[in-house]
Amino acid sequence: MRFSWLAFFAFSFSVSILNGQVVRGDSVQSILRELALSHPFMVTQIPETGRWHLNVPRSEAVTIDQLTRLQDAFYYDIAPLCQIYAQRYLADWRALASKAARETFWGTSYLCNRTFNYFGIRQKAKPWICESFFFCEGVTRHDPEPSDFASFPNFEASLWMFIHTMYSAHFLERLPDGGARIADAIEFERMNGIHYWERTSYGVSLGTQLPGPMYSAEELIYTWSEHPINNLCVNCSRETDREWVFKLIRAGLRTKG
Repeated sequence: MRFSWLAFFAFSFSVSILNGQVVRGDSVQSILRELALSHPFMVTQIPETGRWHLNVPRSEAVTIDQLTRLQDAFYYDIAPLCQIYAQRYLADWRALASKAARETFWGTSYLCNRTFNYFGIRQKAKPWICESFFFCEGVTRHDPEPSDFASFPNFEASLWMFIHTMYSAHFLERLPDGGARIADAIEFERMNGIHYWERTSYGVSLGTQLPGPMYSAEELIYTWSEHPINNLCVNCSRETDREWVFKLIRAGLRTKG
């Protein structure tokens, strides 16, 4: 039988464990599917989406090896888009990615796999999500009281709407410059329902890239963490939000090693 280097490469690319780590081509969903075969009591498939989620999305519910694989796979899944959007919106991408990691326990929660809502975005007090961007669907979850969470078609849409949440007026005022570098872009997008670098029907855009330096992870965490309007997470604080940034950095170091 003739040996196929292409088949060998495809096989090598799909292998999911290498010295306890994931390799490119792995994903959180592939690991959860594996757990459905080896540890079926740990995961459940969501009928509406066909995606899997951990029944108990917490570190004590998985082994250290399983957690490491999930962290690395999550990094591979979302890092590229977070980096692209962070560049566009003058944000340290690690602040975005670590927030998604914390809200979803590395992409394993029911909410993110049911709605692609990776940031716990609630519809209440955010009419612009529907009115400006037409993400009008939602799912009601007990958290612990019944709450309506926004539903998105993919991670990218969820990321975009989290950036708008993060750059809302009550958070912008906590930035060193009051959000002056980003405020016009946010207003333009909410008025037109498109990215600021896209052209409106009458041919107007704000250019391809906003000027000015990035807002650091520390500056961004300061805006939302411990804010009185963002006090839904009883265990969240600036200190613990920083810890999740460090967890993400460690996952990145592993995947590059």
